[in-house]
Amino acid sequence: MADDSRSDRRTGERPQAFALLDESNDAATRLEGVEALGNPSSSMTGSERRIVDQLLRVVLTDDDPRVRAEAIDALYFHGDRYIEELVSRVAAAVRRRDAAADPRIVFARWLTSDEAAYRMVGATGLGAVGPSDTRGASDVASASSSANAGSPDTTDPPDATARLREAFDDGDARVQARAVRSYAALGGERIAPIRTLLQAPNALVRRAAVDALVSIGTPDATDLLATAADDGGNRLRKTVVERLHRLDRSESAEILLDAVRDPSPAVRRAAAASLARLVAEGDVVRGRDVRERLLADRSGRSGAGGDEGDDRAVTRLLYQVAAGEQPDGVTPPTERHAMWLYCELVEHEEGRSGPGDEAVPRLLDALAHDDRYVADIAAAYLPRLDAPDLARAVRALAGDDAADPDARERARSVLKRLKRQTAASAADRSIEYVYVRRPADYTEKHAE
Repeated sequence: MADDSRSDRRTGERPQAFALLDESNDAATRLEGVEALGNPSSSMTGSERRIVDQLLRVVLTDDDPRVRAEAIDALYFHGDRYIEELVSRVAAAVRRRDAAADPRIVFARWLTSDEAAYRMVGATGLGAVGPSDTRGASDVASASSSANAGSPDTTDPPDATARLREAFDDGDARVQARAVRSYAALGGERIAPIRTLLQAPNALVRRAAVDALVSIGTPDATDLLATAADDGGNRLRKTVVERLHRLDRSESAEILLDAVRDPSPAVRRAAAASLARLVAEGDVVRGRDVRERLLADRSGRSGAGGDEGDDRAVTRLLYQVAAGEQPDGVTPPTERHAMWLYCELVEHEEGRSGPGDEAVPRLLDALAHDDRYVADIAAAYLPRLDAPDLARAVRALAGDDAADPDARERARSVLKRLKRQTAASAADRSIEYVYVRRPADYTEKHAE
């Protein structure tokens, strides 16, 4: 790999930390440079790619294991994607050195290192590469040093899933998290070893355990996710429902439909967003099935004397998803499906106690949504509400010069539909309907 420690072409300054990495310096000096690159100063903002290239070079070529381990930690600071890149480069180096070598043997060896940084890369590599994986190949000056492979490997490949299960008990949370994810990626299906990780004190490990169960996706894995979503602590329940949209199964929808009434507001919000995303992105769970379940739950709660405010809280959650008030991960299709579900529930409320005071203002606000499909859904449902002063509110928006131009245009369209509906209703009331069983019925009625 070419040395990139020369001056920055944009500033003309050579970062001091780069100079410390020169091979002519002793290990302590190089370690100081790596530590500086792991927590770069503001003066180096915008140089991340150059920093990462330097750190990768150190990991792959430096002759001191402590310096290499610190460089791995520094890469981790800059982002998970760089650990993935490192895995690819190590695998490429092993294959370039000996075409018959198996990179998994190297990563299995790293998984037994005394340095947590090496174990983290080993756990990642076992799940990411196969015997012939050479992704991200690049010129590596000292492949034998980078992989710490010793003589060419001719031994049988390791039992990767067994090695990874052993790493579930590692003392470093990063190693645990990457081990359980790799275990699932390799097709591991034993659920019992993952159960304890769901209760880990570190959120990184809990999220990885949930991701692994979602990836495994067997009935046993799904049952464990359901139990965690029902009986786990607040943080675990939230973690489960946040990730269930990735498991495209009807059981996921059932878990999320229960979770939208969870005692924790954070869990309820996460469940609503995940439910809408499951409908939007999956192939198994259909929107109309979710709508029917929500309406059935309302009917059942109403018959049992349930709290109507609780039902409207679910409706409000869906609106928050549609309006973009939820955290990261809510995609435009998710917002569209959330708005459709919201409108369907609001329309259903008319048959009970009216759409509620908040429905019209929310839908009027939605006419200015950044996603035109969300705005169009709101515009389509507004005329279907039998709300007091609906026409006046729509007219006010249509004539508001300070409002969003697209929202005003949609409001004018809604106003036209309301006027047509009013005219049609008046015509219906003025027509005398006669039930005709036979042609003579109509003439006999008018002959009286």
